Amino acid sequence: MDLTALFNFSYGLYVLGVKTEKGLGGCVVDALAQVTGDEAPLLMLASMKNNHTNARIKAEGEFTVSVLAQTVDPFVVANFGFQSSRDTDKWANVPHTVKDGLPVLDGACAYTRCKVEETRELSTHTVFFSRVADAWNAPVKATPLTFGEYQKSMKTAAYEAFKRFKAQGAIPQSAPNWRCTVCGHVYDGPVPFESLPADWKCPLCGVGKDKFEKF
Repeated sequence: MDLTALFNFSYGLYVLGVKTEKGLGGCVVDALAQVTGDEAPLLMLASMKNNHTNARIKAEGEFTVSVLAQTVDPFVVANFGFQSSRDTDKWANVPHTVKDGLPVLDGACAYTRCKVEETRELSTHTVFFSRVADAWNAPVKATPLTFGEYQKSMKTAAYEAFKRFKAQGAIPQSAPNWRCTVCGHVYDGPVPFESLPADWKCPLCGVGKDKFEKF
């Protein structure tokens, strides 16, 4: 089975904002969809279980969504996708606004604030069914970035931007990050592996440890 075929499905790309034990956190996601169209729409978010953001959504019961624009700096995607909020203040690296205690990304297309109503645990992900409590557009209209466009023209730039940022010493060097070279997934689990286990599989595309690189 060639799971890269799923890259042809159309998704947006979003930054979640959450409260953490120390301040603010969040991550990049693409598995987000509107499932009802009433006055208070319901969104469905699939979040990887081992991500810190997942734990914080469960703890706080709410999060923000910033819809990324095609003009977003590739570093923004890298900042929220290639490191963990457990040990990094991601929001300190980018222009943002804190609205009612939760952060949103300056320059995004639009924003929502969501409150979790129901969760369902899957094998690798938690699905959060969340009610939109607030929504607003950016002052300047922009075109949303899709996951396909990111894969085609921005993924390499994001990776290079992150390597330059890390080389400047702005990111803790104590434990390596592991990145899937097929789909771009970055391991963000509770255990910092110096080498990946022999039976390691990418939770997104299913490839083995030989397709992961340390950075």
